Amino acid sequence: MHKNYLTDEEFYTIYGRVPRLNVDLIIRSNEGVLFSQRAIEPIKGFWHLPGGTVYKTEKIEEAAVRIAKKETNLDVKVLGCLGYMEFLSEMRNGVEIHSISIVMEVEAVRGEAKPDEHATAVKYFMVLPEPVSKEHGVFLTEKGIFK
Repeated sequence: MHKNYLTDEEFYTIYGRVPRLNVDLIIRSNEGVLFSQRAIEPIKGFWHLPGGTVYKTEKIEEAAVRIAKKETNLDVKVLGCLGYMEFLSEMRNGVEIHSISIVMEVEAVRGEAKPDEHATAVKYFMVLPEPVSKEHGVFLTEKGIFK
């Protein structure tokens, strides 16, 4: 276990009270934008951008590189920040979580896209997949990444 992982009890105690900072990734190729299909709640079965929690003392770009490797098996180079998303009332285990996610565009430089244990699949899409995380769909449409 990574030294920065929280136990479930710590996670719900902390993030039930304060916002959680995340990084979500836009990984593009000639095949489209890479999405992951969730194998766990919340939104089990939905397509979403790969992403995760930023650890204490971790820079945003470091989190983006770590999360890309863990969730997609890809080594990436960070291209820039595209904005942020807010998840104001994400229900997890009966606890309402408020998450803020910084959206980073990254480029795959090495590896083959594969899902981690929290996903059933990873796949590139040229059009917005269905079903998709509501917040991700809105963000990607508003930024003109998908129509």
